[in-house]
Amino acid sequence: MPPPFELQGHRGARGLKPENTLPGFETALDLGVTSVETDVHLTRDAVPVLMHDPHISERLCRLLPGATAPDPAAGPAVASLTLAQLRGYRADRNPAPGRFPQQDVQPTPLALAFAGRRGIDAFAIPTLAELFDFVREYAGAAGEAAGKSAEQRRRAESLIFDLELKRVPFRPESVGDDYDGESPGLLERRVVEAVRSAGVAGRVRVRSFDHRSVAAARRLEPALEGAVLVQGTAPVRPADLAQQAGAAAYCPDFAFVDAALVRQCHAQGVRVLPWTVNEVADAEQLLAWGVGGATTDYPDRLGRWLRGRGLRF
Repeated sequence: MPPPFELQGHRGARGLKPENTLPGFETALDLGVTSVETDVHLTRDAVPVLMHDPHISERLCRLLPGATAPDPAAGPAVASLTLAQLRGYRADRNPAPGRFPQQDVQPTPLALAFAGRRGIDAFAIPTLAELFDFVREYAGAAGEAAGKSAEQRRRAESLIFDLELKRVPFRPESVGDDYDGESPGLLERRVVEAVRSAGVAGRVRVRSFDHRSVAAARRLEPALEGAVLVQGTAPVRPADLAQQAGAAAYCPDFAFVDAALVRQCHAQGVRVLPWTVNEVADAEQLLAWGVGGATTDYPDRLGRWLRGRGLRF
């Protein structure tokens, strides 16, 4: 029997809720995802936070009333702000309403309760530690009190956290640490510390377009799974890229996947997890070629399709 398909929520459930927010993660969990993908930057005080862009912008954020953080219009770098300053933003804006017309900003019940206990906004930019805590609460008594089913809580208990380490080698200031392309930098060290503190090393995958960062994180914590991201190309030897980074998964833009690429990766024991697959017809073709899962903005669509086909995920 083939392994279950990995249904991965992209930045939570970006087509349905603002990206990389607690309500987005809650929505993904409600839909029964196998894993969530999210993006990790460091604040000025070296706290791993979940944000895709290296800068705060009006595309995604607004100032909370009374906040003294810089105006989002000024585009301050995440790496230039402390966590306390980041708490002055609400990340509830839809950057592409034409692309994500279903995205809404209604806070979800557990996110609202969790944020209230922490004294933060429900759409605050979360820390990595808060994501781990939030999923643990979802799987436990707090989730049951919020109306989550036993099956939803069971799936949350085994959720894979797929963390994209946001490194751009030409722009080291976008992270603001001491990474040299060889030894682990502060980003890798702080992520591993958060993972170990939460006791979830066996449920974490690290991915990056900087494949050296994946290798460095795995040297720090071998229990992490590794994945290499590739965009806009189909390499001659894709599985070699993964194996050279000590990674078990190859994660390409789905438009650069075909049957031959999947066969080659499988022949070398490397899984293929393409992104970002939002149409059922594309998912059907990828599944026919044997991919191990897919990242999607719409886990509701792909989840319905998988269930309708009687496929495990």
